Amino acid sequence: MRTTATLALAAIGVLAIVLPCAAQSGAVSVAPKTSSMSKSPVSPQRLSPPETPAPQSVAGDKGAREDLAAPEEMAPAPQPAAVSPQQVGPRPFVPPRPAPQYAAPEPAAPQHVYAPATNLPGYGSPAPAAPQSEFSTAERLLDWVSNYRDHPELWKVPSAVHAMLDYGLFTDEEQRWFCIGFIAGVLGTNPNDGPALVTRMFPMPDKEQEVIIRAIVYSGRPDWRDLLEKNSSRMPLRRPLIDDFLNGTRPKLMDLPLEQGGAPGVYALWGYYVGTSQHEPVMRIMQALKWSKGAEEGGFSFGKIFSGWGSDPSAVDKITTGGTAKWTLASYGERDRELIGLYRAEYERQPPEVAKPLKDVIEAAELFEAEKIRKEQFGAIEDAQRAKLTADAGMTKGMTAGSIAIATGCVAATALGQAQIAVPCVIGGALYSGAAKLAH
Repeated sequence: MRTTATLALAAIGVLAIVLPCAAQSGAVSVAPKTSSMSKSPVSPQRLSPPETPAPQSVAGDKGAREDLAAPEEMAPAPQPAAVSPQQVGPRPFVPPRPAPQYAAPEPAAPQHVYAPATNLPGYGSPAPAAPQSEFSTAERLLDWVSNYRDHPELWKVPSAVHAMLDYGLFTDEEQRWFCIGFIAGVLGTNPNDGPALVTRMFPMPDKEQEVIIRAIVYSGRPDWRDLLEKNSSRMPLRRPLIDDFLNGTRPKLMDLPLEQGGAPGVYALWGYYVGTSQHEPVMRIMQALKWSKGAEEGGFSFGKIFSGWGSDPSAVDKITTGGTAKWTLASYGERDRELIGLYRAEYERQPPEVAKPLKDVIEAAELFEAEKIRKEQFGAIEDAQRAKLTADAGMTKGMTAGSIAIATGCVAATALGQAQIAVPCVIGGALYSGAAKLAH
């Protein structure tokens, strides 16, 4: 009996030892085969991804032992090549970074930029559009105009015309006439492209439409009448001026009477030359030299022109035109050396009253002494003004003519980049205004 009881207790003890081991072995056999274990014993905390914090103990060491005793609650070891989002845990929300907002650049002056013609006839392929910054300043515009003969970028002319409007070149008399001559020269030397260019010059304010009308007429195109009529519907308020030119009551460019308010005409002739390189307008300007002051003269001889204000009302206009012609011929000759060759060729063919001042122009241009010519002519105009201011009847007329005289050559100087010459013109205008007030 005792032996039997002992054997039974031994059997029960063996079963008590074997059954827990079998249970633990079964639990290990169903573990995920994808988990990789290190041969060295590793704590459970190191099996989780590096980003996952170690589990926090709730009840001290007892809680930690309970976690270790429940293998089904352990996160499976991650694959070395990839980590699932569930193992890493939710990522903190990061709002998408908005795309940077850039302020649109302010449009460059001029404010109104008009697209140039890109389908002008006579071109194998459409011409490139003028960039918005092509005429960003008045100086760049005039520089482009003065170099047009060497680089005739025809497709940019309509944009240049609108830039002239934006910079106020059409509001000043001398500048307006220079622009008229330039546009006329471009239209006159491009018979096939002229109509398309005129179309692209619109819209144009009613007042400034005079520029387009005169440019068409002064171009010298054989079809200028038809071109003017075709565009007349765009300028209904300027019908009287259009009819004057169609009826022949207003002269063309080469027929302008320089002896009566001829200084603006001189500027128009220079504009035509800048746009074409033709010598005809320059030779027309030479004819006004007979009214200029000679270099060797100590004072201006007004007896040759008038014996009093009433006998020759255009006397001051003649002096102004002559001085403008002489100064601009010299200043252009300084920068355009080919003109000196033309001056020399015409010197032998001109009458003495033109050849004599033309010789002064040649010498001044060759020696770069155009400023000397300007001072001489400016002095002659001032002498004429002082003579007129002594007559009560001529006070108003003298003041009007003087405002034109002070501006002599400023447009030509600006177009050639000679700012040092334009500055004395402005200063001279201020001095003249002060002198006129003293005269009153």
